Amino acid sequence: MSGTLPNMSESEYGPSPVPADADLWPGELPFTAWGQHGYGQLDLRVFDQDVYWVNIEQRPILIAADMSREYIANVVAHLEENCEYFYRQTVRRELMQRSGDLLLGRSSVSQVAERAGAPSLRDLTPAAWLDGTPLMRRLRRTLCAYDTAG
Repeated sequence: MSGTLPNMSESEYGPSPVPADADLWPGELPFTAWGQHGYGQLDLRVFDQDVYWVNIEQRPILIAADMSREYIANVVAHLEENCEYFYRQTVRRELMQRSGDLLLGRSSVSQVAERAGAPSLRDLTPAAWLDGTPLMRRLRRTLCAYDTAG
């Protein structure tokens, strides 16, 4: 399933923790429209938030409440092992976002951030990008909390 979900209104998606979802393209669904991508496909917006991990079946999992220490460690290892792939896909996504926003006559979130002094995504190494994402920071904090509590 991709693109649109039949018979669902935006109120059924729930609020999206992804800041850029406040300004979606026409017809674009928010991050919280679970199942909009096919089995095994990762919505790259998962890196832009720190509330959910989305499993291979497109089901959301609350990071702090519903993930065991082992599960988080496995997700962190998976993200680190595939860091370059996710980084390249994110750079590609950003370029597409900038192009689409330009066609819509608006600035992209990354352009606004860069004007405010944030580094360009393309200036970061894949590891630095991954470590700086809200998702990875939250996963690592939660993992650390498990380790210090136990």
